[in-house]
Amino acid sequence: MLNRARPVPFRGHRRISARHEAFDPRQSHSVTAKHAVDALHTSPFARTEAQRTHHPFRPRACPCPSTISEDIPRGVRTIMRTVGVSGLASFGATAPTAADKARFSMTIAMTRFGSLDVCFSQHTAFVVPRPGDNFGRSHRTVRLLIILEGEASLSAGGRTVRLGPGGGALLRGWEDYVYESDTDVRRVHVDVPADDSPFAAVLRDTPAMVWPANVPMLRVAGAALTEVVRCDESGIGAASRDALRRVAQSAFLSVVGSPPGCDELAPTRQRQRSLVLAHIAERSAAPELTPASIAADLGISRRSLQRLFEEDGVGVAEHITQSRLERALALLREPMLADVSMEEIAVRAGFGTVPRMRRAVRGATGMSPTLVREQSLLARGALAGSAA
Repeated sequence: MLNRARPVPFRGHRRISARHEAFDPRQSHSVTAKHAVDALHTSPFARTEAQRTHHPFRPRACPCPSTISEDIPRGVRTIMRTVGVSGLASFGATAPTAADKARFSMTIAMTRFGSLDVCFSQHTAFVVPRPGDNFGRSHRTVRLLIILEGEASLSAGGRTVRLGPGGGALLRGWEDYVYESDTDVRRVHVDVPADDSPFAAVLRDTPAMVWPANVPMLRVAGAALTEVVRCDESGIGAASRDALRRVAQSAFLSVVGSPPGCDELAPTRQRQRSLVLAHIAERSAAPELTPASIAADLGISRRSLQRLFEEDGVGVAEHITQSRLERALALLREPMLADVSMEEIAVRAGFGTVPRMRRAVRGATGMSPTLVREQSLLARGALAGSAA
């Protein structure tokens, strides 16, 4: 029976380091962004509308904060550990047996890319109710959870599903559920803001989903996300971190675009949108990428492509520009590229010309690309000086 004790604030972890401690999961995964997307593809967590609003437990008014709280710094990998009975109590959890409580341990390695978080963790057996608090975030959050080793179960709406290696779930953070494992587990998850671009376009009508086990797409996505966390270490620059963010984003979109049981020969609207956005995330650095080229690459008409995003208020061209803007800002803030010309930055970002890049950067930041670069260098210099 699930423990329904009142959650208490998470104070039991200790942050071991930010970027300074080596992170080496027991199995190394070397997966490129191309591998992550090319190899990424299965039964929905089918629930009626009545089941979605009825939950097997109802926490008290005090919410259970996320294990990963919002005060953890962005732009650095953080490693945390918590152990024993006090560690369980620190995030409102319990364990199946007294022995499990005594031996409980959890190690978390997390990296943050703006509002997108990727987290690798390994833990012993425990049970924790999730009260629909958006995993501790202040915005609506969706989590893609992938089991790498071991088994875990999810309970919600009066039913329980079991997840094994190569399985996973898409979880909506505003819904209650219970997570339980009775074995040691290695897992990885990625949290994304449900209402922000590019995720809003594919998550608006997407229900919670479950892939039970041994799904090749999830195995590859799990390996790619683990590699993202492993590679985000001390010394890498803004451009490299932007590449890691793109791997995580592409992995998420590709998985969500292939829901359990989907027929790849008859793609749904949701799947098509996800594939388009993953395509943009991969190829936006190519100046020749346009809505017309995307339609040709994916084998659909340009009008069909436009219809996929008519309800969003953000068209395909805008998604391309946003992806290029994020890359341009990362390149401009990269100290190792401080001497690279604006013409070269514009080409690398996919804009092709400086005027196009300047319009996008000024529209988003109110500053010219040159000023963005100068302010970033000044900020880094001031930070280095205070550290010294």
